[in-house]
Amino acid sequence: MASVKFLLRDKKATKFVTIYFTINLSAKTRIRGATKLKIHPKYWDDGNQKVRNMGDVSKIKDNINKKLSDFKSFVLKRITDYNYYETAAIQIQLKKDIDVYFGKKNIENKLTFYTFSKQFIDLSKNRIINSTGRTLSNRTIKEYERTLDLLKDFEQKYSYSISFESINMDFYGLFIEYLESLDFSLNTIGKFIKQLKVFMNAATEENLNTNLSYQSKRFIKPSAKSTQVYLNEIELKKIIDIDYSDNPTLNNARDLFIIGAYTGLRVSDFNGLTKDNIHESNGKRFFRVIVKKTGKYLPIPIHPIVEDILKKNDGNPPKRMPEQHINKALKKIAAKAKLNGETTITKTKGGKEITETKKKHELISNHTSRRSFCTNAYFSGMPTLDIMAISGHTSEKVFLNYIKITDDERALKISENSFFREKIKLKNN
Repeated sequence: MASVKFLLRDKKATKFVTIYFTINLSAKTRIRGATKLKIHPKYWDDGNQKVRNMGDVSKIKDNINKKLSDFKSFVLKRITDYNYYETAAIQIQLKKDIDVYFGKKNIENKLTFYTFSKQFIDLSKNRIINSTGRTLSNRTIKEYERTLDLLKDFEQKYSYSISFESINMDFYGLFIEYLESLDFSLNTIGKFIKQLKVFMNAATEENLNTNLSYQSKRFIKPSAKSTQVYLNEIELKKIIDIDYSDNPTLNNARDLFIIGAYTGLRVSDFNGLTKDNIHESNGKRFFRVIVKKTGKYLPIPIHPIVEDILKKNDGNPPKRMPEQHINKALKKIAAKAKLNGETTITKTKGGKEITETKKKHELISNHTSRRSFCTNAYFSGMPTLDIMAISGHTSEKVFLNYIKITDDERALKISENSFFREKIKLKNN
């Protein structure tokens, strides 16, 4: 009787590895191959041939196990359909059917740029990131789809046929021109070029593309230094001191923002904290969070200002709000706090460099809280490596570029170092 088994070839691996299958058609006839699924050996139940029921992989366990079960059912049903074949014939036909099942195509049915990209997007909805063991976010999927829509619109408007072979430097110049005509900022244009390169890299790895023009140093992802602001301790206090007892929406948005400013969490993490995230150790209270972007465990001490917010909410963090609602509320909150300092912004939009002056309260967003935490913690003298452990930056150079301090502010901080304090007095000759 035919059987289907799943296994890991390297059970001692320290990273996510491919799950393989073995189909026994008879004592001497087998089909072996790889699924498109991966798991870390420590989460694999070899005896039951499925992902273990462990908290670390709770979000992907059911998805992987279902796909394994579906594949097994598919194989056994196909074998039943072939019951009039000889074993050798079943082996040949089943291999072809498995290739189709996993999306492989014959040369004569070679995928085009669009059909491949669409297939890539569909498969990405369940694709697991090796470094985190998590699936791609819905936001990333929507960025893929938006890029594909723009390429189709570009093709129509410029009468430029899109294929793997036609994505070259001529295409690059025209596509940038097209995106600029839509009044996109330089950084947004860079995002679309980045997504295009994702499609091309994937096609190249699948041996569907041999045109490497997109890897040219001139086929770059355009970018511009964005103007971001942070709030110092005095400005944060102005926001904290506003009485919003008569406006629950603004009160909740303000409290969420302040928690972000004293934890360094991204809005996706501070917007949705619950009592279950609060823990105590050696008399100290912490938020314990599994960071949504990276899947990493992160404990953060609870600041006294955050404790005040929890107390007024009967020990609970503020209620979750749609991110766009928080951003909209923050503009009103910062305006009422009279954060009117002016900032000059220079950006490239529609192919033109634009300079404009905006007041600080116009530039406040959810992300301002995280940048404020990193900058204020740096000024307070907190070791850079400790801040980076919370912020997730892996390079001190990138971190120092991330925090918003002027050269004069940095010099002032350096001046407080013990090196610049008087230790000995020189004798006069």
